[in-house]
Amino acid sequence: MALIHIARDHKPFGTVTEEELRDGIFSGKFVSTDLVWREGMAEWKPLGEMAPQWGMETPAPALIVPITTTSASPDRESGTEPAWEERDSLGFFPAISRTVTAVLMRPAETFAAMKQSGGLANPLLYFVLLSSAMFAVSALYQLAAGSISPGALPPNFPHASKGAFSVALIGSILLSPALYVVSAFISSGITHLCLKMLGAANRPFETTFRVICYAQASAAVFNLLPLCGGLIGVIWGAYCIIIGLREAQQTTGWKATLAITLPGLLCCGGLLLLGTAAGLSIAELSKIGH
Repeated sequence: MALIHIARDHKPFGTVTEEELRDGIFSGKFVSTDLVWREGMAEWKPLGEMAPQWGMETPAPALIVPITTTSASPDRESGTEPAWEERDSLGFFPAISRTVTAVLMRPAETFAAMKQSGGLANPLLYFVLLSSAMFAVSALYQLAAGSISPGALPPNFPHASKGAFSVALIGSILLSPALYVVSAFISSGITHLCLKMLGAANRPFETTFRVICYAQASAAVFNLLPLCGGLIGVIWGAYCIIIGLREAQQTTGWKATLAITLPGLLCCGGLLLLGTAAGLSIAELSKIGH
């Protein structure tokens, strides 16, 4: 069921389900002059106008004030998502839970309503905290597997003791936050550059950065699943990034897809050319030797 976004005095007021909206109307929490938007609507409209169309009783009239409806979906500066940026009122863990659920299960709606401004600190903090925590979970799984069966140790540690392997894992966990900070800027920068090359960067770098951070970090929770969780997270995360870039950057799906695959394609192409050149050079040297 699509969530309904509410604004009051042209400022985000919250996101609710139909049932929560109906209860809010009954209790007087929402009034007819509040503006509402849901997926499929071309613009925000007064609650007093939309409530009857949604089969709800119109709330008691408030003081009549001039209302100017906005002309676009809530993918503006005053977006209502993600919940992480409302953690002061929602609470730390509820904000994380709501953000993960929204990004993974409703990416189109969530990124369409994503705040376009507010700085890089919030998305970066979310990315580093969640990604580092999930990396630690994966490391602990690997450590447990190595303790149970020495054959489960990575190929790079064929003769390593369990103690050395444990130290290496703990060291990587401690370093992971710093590495994730660097990763966030590098991956976002490359993606935004690709969007510019494709003529699909309709919004600034901050928008791309927000999409990358919230999508990748949310998908990292699949690391909680042993064995195949990491692979599922990579696939689901890529899907969420594509949908997020499409909605937040207001571009097409194929351009968003190409933006995140282009670096890999260019690397593969470069390696192929390098390998071909090396092979031809070796062939020429062989001819000269004979």
